[in-house]
Amino acid sequence: MKQQTFSEINSPWNFRYCHGGTLRKSSKGRGARPLSTKDPVHLVFKINKTAVTAGLRSPRNFNLINALLKKYARRFFVKIEQLSIQRDHIHILIRGGRRSALLSFFRVVAGQFAQVLTDTFTKQHEGEKIWKYRPFTRVVRGFKSYKIVRDYIQLNEREILGRPYSKTQLRGLSEEQLRELWV
Repeated sequence: MKQQTFSEINSPWNFRYCHGGTLRKSSKGRGARPLSTKDPVHLVFKINKTAVTAGLRSPRNFNLINALLKKYARRFFVKIEQLSIQRDHIHILIRGGRRSALLSFFRVVAGQFAQVLTDTFTKQHEGEKIWKYRPFTRVVRGFKSYKIVRDYIQLNEREILGRPYSKTQLRGLSEEQLRELWV
């Protein structure tokens, strides 16, 4: 009975599996963070551009972020299925074993990113906050939505590597163009 009441979070149906980001500013995103140990989770970290002037794609920051993600994914038994690091945000598609491990992964990775990017190991940071929003998570339920998120992350990675940006994103792509993303 207790688990049934936990699964029915009091939030609108289209935000039932989402938490953080801009949702936090409205009443829709203020419940418990929905997580699943069976389904993948789409995780987005968005930085404040003025706090990190070099961006996340600078060689130093890019390598540090990759190393931190690998280190803490091993520590918290989280499998990173897909990753895309942009100039001002990071998309990660992950799977985890336990809810507590996933929450610890989010907390530790966000803290370590902030410490490394602002270099607070050697000096005290006295500037703007590094994170623009709290980490956004969405539980990806079903194969169709999994495929859409997976293709979206791949499209983001291709755009940062030189593919032209389109406003329609995945909606305007044919099957051939979607296959081309993965080549």
